[in-house]
Amino acid sequence: MTESTAGVLLLAAGAAVLVGLLAAATTPLVPAAGLLGLLILGVIIWRPVVGLWLFVAVVATLPFGVIPVPLAGAQLTFVDTALIATFGAVLARMVFSSWRVPLDAPGLAVLAFVLVASMAFAAGAAVTPITPELIRRFGKLLASVMFFFIARALLSTPRRLEGLTRGLILAGAIQGSIGAALMALPPLAQLTLLTRLQVIGYPTTDVLRYVPGPNDTYTDQLRAIGTSVDPNVFGGTLMLALALTVVHWASPAPVLRKGILVALAVPTAAGLVLSLSRASWLGLSAGLLLVGALRYRRILALGALFGAGLLASPVGQQIVLRFISGFSTADRATAFRIGEYANALTLLQRYPLLGIGFGASPDIDVTAGVSSVYLLVAEQTGLLGLAVYVIGLATTWLIGVRALSAVREPRLQAIVAAFLAALSGALVGGLLDHYFANQAFPHAVGLFWLYAASLVAAATSSGRVPQWKREPERATAARPGAFSPHRTPV
Repeated sequence: MTESTAGVLLLAAGAAVLVGLLAAATTPLVPAAGLLGLLILGVIIWRPVVGLWLFVAVVATLPFGVIPVPLAGAQLTFVDTALIATFGAVLARMVFSSWRVPLDAPGLAVLAFVLVASMAFAAGAAVTPITPELIRRFGKLLASVMFFFIARALLSTPRRLEGLTRGLILAGAIQGSIGAALMALPPLAQLTLLTRLQVIGYPTTDVLRYVPGPNDTYTDQLRAIGTSVDPNVFGGTLMLALALTVVHWASPAPVLRKGILVALAVPTAAGLVLSLSRASWLGLSAGLLLVGALRYRRILALGALFGAGLLASPVGQQIVLRFISGFSTADRATAFRIGEYANALTLLQRYPLLGIGFGASPDIDVTAGVSSVYLLVAEQTGLLGLAVYVIGLATTWLIGVRALSAVREPRLQAIVAAFLAALSGALVGGLLDHYFANQAFPHAVGLFWLYAASLVAAATSSGRVPQWKREPERATAARPGAFSPHRTPV
């Protein structure tokens, strides 16, 4: 036996002993989970793009899941783990190879926003105490925003954009199916199933969400939440996926067969409707109407048919009434939002440049927090932060709009149109809700910036493998609607 073989056997024996001791001290699930985590980490290091798929899968299934074993005194969420592994893999390639992150106008604006947000966080420390929990939440927020750069680095070819689009559509269908299946059960059965997730960090109180009624009461109308804890977050993430699905159904060169798209759209739409999230309904309508008016007219025909169905059916009429009630101050949620808007404007008047930071309100007569992405960003980072934030989103959106007419290849055009519809929906929905910029929902923030990065990557794609050929792509087989990763720049 050689010395090298003996060394390998000795290491294997030591590892086996450690695993056995860990299993005896805890449960066999702990070392099994650790080995699975190491395997996933190794795959991401080998193929960083797997980190994107893992992130999408976690958001669709267990976005608030926490690894039950503390690491260095802290418990990481599944989303944290996916982000850390993907960031690490990409940064390692940037340091040790020729990988580069494309830096254009949206990227510069995102960098500026991160800088301003950090300044606002530091300035807020002067008026509100900074706790370790606040530092952790702020760090997760910045990581979710900067996921934009990681996605831009990884979405280097049309083939990857195709794959990501399929993955997001499928993830939306899975997420919607979970929510719809839960809603088919009695409330007690839903509560029982969801509280069992406490082993991975899910809440056990205020689990089910009902529509608010008058005088601080609640109706018996239950809202779908899936595994997203909050019905509005659930609806908002489904809105993005359904926008992709509908646009590709309307495209002559979809990423999936149209029959498959219809089948996947059903659970996604069901979850979105059952969430009773009016901001998501409005955002989806706006995004699809935009792309329908600019490119795919059959979306307008579908919208007219769907609207007629809503008006003709009793269930549809209830949905319409639910939507219209959001424009009345008699609606409890709407009245609450108006109060939040007033508080946000008051804080912005008092702290105009950098806002109040990311902690509690420094003034006892005004509370922080508002159901609007833009007012929340302004409240926390001031007018300076809001300006660079809006510039980043506006440049991203304009790049998508221009590419919609400039890109001639049908499949790539469909991808641009789909992400443009989704991002437009998120921008409109952000007027009435906050989860795409709220530190309490880092998975939703990361998903939003993943969609933004995908739109820019698709709109600016040259279709060629970049200079850092670490992961060469196979040429796509010739088929109707397909495009080669070696085509000429658009």
